[in-house]
Amino acid sequence: MHIVIVGGGEVGSALARALAPDHEVFVIDHDATVADRFTALDVDFIQGSGTSEDVLARADVKNADFFLACTGLDEVNIVACAIANQVSSPETICLVSRADFLGSASDAGLAQFGINRVLWPEAQLAVDIEQVVTAPGAIDAEVLAGGVVRLLEYKLEASSPLVAAPVGSLHLPKGSLIVAVKRAGKLFVPRGATQLVAGDKIILMGTPEAMAEVETLVRPGANRGRQRVTIIGGGDVGLQVATRLEKAGNVDVRIVERGEERGALLAARLTRTLVLNGDGTDLEFLESEDVGQSDVLVCVIDNDERNLLASLLGRQLGVPKIVTRVSRPGNLRLFERVGIDVALSARGAAVASILHQISGGTSSLLAVLEHGEARVLELTVSPDFVPRQLKGIGTPEDVIVAAILRGDHAIVPRGDDRIDPGDRILVFCTRAAAARVLAYFGGTGA
Repeated sequence: MHIVIVGGGEVGSALARALAPDHEVFVIDHDATVADRFTALDVDFIQGSGTSEDVLARADVKNADFFLACTGLDEVNIVACAIANQVSSPETICLVSRADFLGSASDAGLAQFGINRVLWPEAQLAVDIEQVVTAPGAIDAEVLAGGVVRLLEYKLEASSPLVAAPVGSLHLPKGSLIVAVKRAGKLFVPRGATQLVAGDKIILMGTPEAMAEVETLVRPGANRGRQRVTIIGGGDVGLQVATRLEKAGNVDVRIVERGEERGALLAARLTRTLVLNGDGTDLEFLESEDVGQSDVLVCVIDNDERNLLASLLGRQLGVPKIVTRVSRPGNLRLFERVGIDVALSARGAAVASILHQISGGTSSLLAVLEHGEARVLELTVSPDFVPRQLKGIGTPEDVIVAAILRGDHAIVPRGDDRIDPGDRILVFCTRAAAARVLAYFGGTGA
């Protein structure tokens, strides 16, 4: 396919690296120094503005299948998509950073510019943080398929009851399933004989009722009462996280913002959040405000170095759970290696979502986990699929059917449950297995 990317920053360069081996890719950016990022890639770099018809013509936008606008300026992204739509009719994806461009009224307005999909990565980041904060003991949490399926990820301690027997012998609540294990940096789908060990990360999926029981089973000592949450950074993400946690009802929220003017705005916008004016990377300030007594510390400064420092100070003060924003996806593993419980990248998730839209066919990408190593797909089984029981379908390696969606209900399948043509299913798989999943359930299942 012919793909035009406007913006050669973190998102644009990540997209180009992933797409270049299989597609014809043009990257447009006004900054000539950005070109160095693409010298080793099979990519055509064009210096210029993505809002210039002449520049777009040089990128042969008339023949583009996808047009991706991902600069740091919302207005540039919107105008670029509008011009591309006037010249041709590619599938347009536009990244934005403000709520002004979301919501039903704005979506209708942007649709008039020919924009097929609008992504606000920071908004999704706030949702992800809220879900992790409100799941005691979990290091990742997702709500899927309109709320009928939940996903939780835990790191097992030596005292966990799940390390006592092979997976096939564990008495998990009905309607729940262990879909993945990460051990020594390797992610795999467990089998019945797999023995879990302390230090494993495990990912479970199931119905909301079953997963509530799972939380009690996996982390019996986790605090399920009222939580005290401190947010470092009062930017757009911090404001959104605080707003969402206020609605949760069982959370006492404090937000630390060093800018006095921004702090006044936060105080005016938030009704049940205590706004503290101070530096979240100042140890004396954090000690004076008893930040170490927090159940969760959320660091969402728009700077990786300051976020890391604030997170490490929180760990030193004894905060049991730390959730940290990572602006540069390449830093995710570094943050985890130094002991950060949950490191989340809005841009990394946006890149995975865009890539899936380009190559994922009719399936939907519901979640990206473990820094892109795994994903949850929703797809409809092909009419040509030969119906059979789950225990006899022989799915590809590192693939597991986590749920069958029928009507408003989710069935977490066992071996005797049957997959039929036309079924909607949720499939957990590794990144490498995603293409095999689409081919398998999109055909006869041979």
